[in-house]
Amino acid sequence: MKTKDRILLGALELFNTDGATEVTTNDISRQLKMSPGNLYFHFKNKEQIVREIFKKMATETITVWKPQTKLAQQKQKIQLIDFIDKNLNLYWKYRFFHREMYILRKKDPDLSKLWHKHLKRTSLLMIILYKHWVKSGHMVPIQSKGEMEFLGELLFVASNSFMQFFETADRGSAPNLKTIEKARRHILRMLMPYLSDETKDGFENFFKI
Repeated sequence: MKTKDRILLGALELFNTDGATEVTTNDISRQLKMSPGNLYFHFKNKEQIVREIFKKMATETITVWKPQTKLAQQKQKIQLIDFIDKNLNLYWKYRFFHREMYILRKKDPDLSKLWHKHLKRTSLLMIILYKHWVKSGHMVPIQSKGEMEFLGELLFVASNSFMQFFETADRGSAPNLKTIEKARRHILRMLMPYLSDETKDGFENFFKI
């Protein structure tokens, strides 16, 4: 593995465990058993490391979404629950972002620009997927533009804050994969009013407590 990739991987592990705002470049170099000078040869500061990790997360997200939109354009069936699970797994992998994104963006305007660009791109892809889910019978049409915007914002807020909420609600215990299970159940519950009867029947087991 290249040194640059090792640094990003080690930093991601520390950020997820201890929080990006608390971790320093010295902590990262110590974790990787390398000199600070070696780290600074590849990254000039922690903010640059955070931005590079964000770019990796954005790329992996698009890798999950792109095949789905391609299937939608080809009018092929998309498994909604599989799509949700793949996204939640990415949220877990890069969970520090969803705990600290507001603070990180406030401190780094360049990261904020990357975040807005990523948000705009995923929003466009979501429109393609929504239209497919309606045509394929997974969802019912949403007639009101305001209702559509409400649903999109609700899902965005829930998806980006569930990690922080459940970590706090679970009395500060370390987040684990049960957090993903809770998030999946809540997201599906939010979608329920917009799902077709057939799709609701298929998700019945996910709502059992």
